[in-house]
Amino acid sequence: MAVLEASTTRIVAPPLHPFLMLIPATCLTAGLLTDLTYWATVNTMWADFSAWLVSAGAILAWLVAIAGLIELLVRPVLRASAGMAAYVLAYLAAMVLATFNMLVHSRDGWSSVVPWGLALSALTVLAFLAAAVAAYGLVARPRIGGSIR
Repeated sequence: MAVLEASTTRIVAPPLHPFLMLIPATCLTAGLLTDLTYWATVNTMWADFSAWLVSAGAILAWLVAIAGLIELLVRPVLRASAGMAAYVLAYLAAMVLATFNMLVHSRDGWSSVVPWGLALSALTVLAFLAAAVAAYGLVARPRIGGSIR
């Protein structure tokens, strides 16, 4: 009688960080929209909203980056992922832009938004969009591993 070995397939969970990244990206996108509204209306309420949203987005981006670093250290399988380097670079660029954007928005009045605040908000949103495209490759591919125990 032949004994058959049972094979098991390991299912790898997707990384958590790309999902958490959506929180600061939402704040920073809303900051871009309030920058555009301030530019169109010159109502200082919108400049205040922009400053709050951009500051919240930048702070949350750094907190999410800490969570992502912990995840990379705890789950070594993520470090070997094909698109991880592109994702990390795009997210790092978005964080740096968000931090400078927060500093620019801390000024008072018109100069806090026009022209540099608006330009930095647009560049930050584009950097987060690039990070989201890179993250799509990390979370959308099949998660079934081929290891047999």
